[in-house]
Amino acid sequence: MYIVIVGGGRIGNFLARTLSKEGEEVALIESDKDICQSLAEKLDILIINGDGTDSKYLEDAGAKKADVFVAVTGEDKVNLVSCQMAKKNFDVHRTIARVNEPKNESVFESLGIDVAISSVTAVSMIIKNAVTSGELTTLLTLKEGNVELVELHVPEESPAINRTIKDLSLPDECILTAIIRHGHLIFPRGRTVIEVGDLIVALTTAEHVDELKKMILGKK
Repeated sequence: MYIVIVGGGRIGNFLARTLSKEGEEVALIESDKDICQSLAEKLDILIINGDGTDSKYLEDAGAKKADVFVAVTGEDKVNLVSCQMAKKNFDVHRTIARVNEPKNESVFESLGIDVAISSVTAVSMIIKNAVTSGELTTLLTLKEGNVELVELHVPEESPAINRTIKDLSLPDECILTAIIRHGHLIFPRGRTVIEVGDLIVALTTAEHVDELKKMILGKK
């Protein structure tokens, strides 16, 4: 399968790393030159420094032969336009867009994006066969069991309490997608501080679940 990703931040990095390890052919477009250089040192994939809404860079990335086109930048406009361009100009069959503002999710879908997903959607998923282990619950397993969406309840003895997400030094394969605190949804950033009782939703690879549990729960 050939996959084009727009956006080289934590989510784009995670997807590119995971998919390439699974043997998929991946190309990534990122507008920041420094991020491109950093990714090139870590990933053996095609990396293009350019604007994901410019058809020239989509063509350079091989959008014409792409089976899936994924846009995961921090800007909804970029994600929407790039996916529309991939579908209209390059006839990509499957487009997936990250939605940063949940209210835009229905707009993306009405404009032809095949899959538009926000952290709110991920949090609200009801998985009947959830597997619970202590304070960690597996909500969803993807890619033949290698990628998991999990939730963790932060206990009083957690070593992460009163620390920022940036200070936790999470591996690239662990992304905190949302925090539920006192009934309110928080979109975590590097300076977000972990508190007792937080419900954390994270995306990680199966081999990094134990490391994530140790960092958040203080146990394996």
